[in-house]
Amino acid sequence: MVRKMVLYLTAALMGMLAAVALSAVFTVTSVTGSGMEPAVKNGENILINKLAYKSFSSEKPQVGDVVAFGSDVHGEEGEGSVLVRRVAGGPGDKVEIKDDIFYLNDKPYEKHMVEAVHMEPMGEVTLGKDEIFVLSDDRSSSMDSRNEAIGIIDIGECIGKVCFH
Repeated sequence: MVRKMVLYLTAALMGMLAAVALSAVFTVTSVTGSGMEPAVKNGENILINKLAYKSFSSEKPQVGDVVAFGSDVHGEEGEGSVLVRRVAGGPGDKVEIKDDIFYLNDKPYEKHMVEAVHMEPMGEVTLGKDEIFVLSDDRSSSMDSRNEAIGIIDIGECIGKVCFH
């Protein structure tokens, strides 16, 4: 009897330790807004790897990654919320918008774009070694690096990489 209780207590303790360890690495949140549709839909739950881009990790955000970062801007996702956007330019890349086309390193980049939309022109910018340029998949939503209130994101501001949705 005592042996079973010790076994059950040990299993419960191990379960709690595993839950704490997992919550230190991952977080689950619900998406509010349509900026990343159709890839990530409004109301969908996503899993964010919080350790993906931390200073002790050699991994840097890659073009095409979906990242989560904090924002104090009031938009469709609310004020002071977590924004989820796609990396369109990484460290050292050149980005520019002209004639409603986003250019990455002097080449049109239209991957993950829902449909062609009007985009305000933006002169060429070369990203720093710890900077990324993020875009909404639905380019009609401008709550991304095109909006000066969001701007270019420092990798240290990333909460993590969206790894499952």
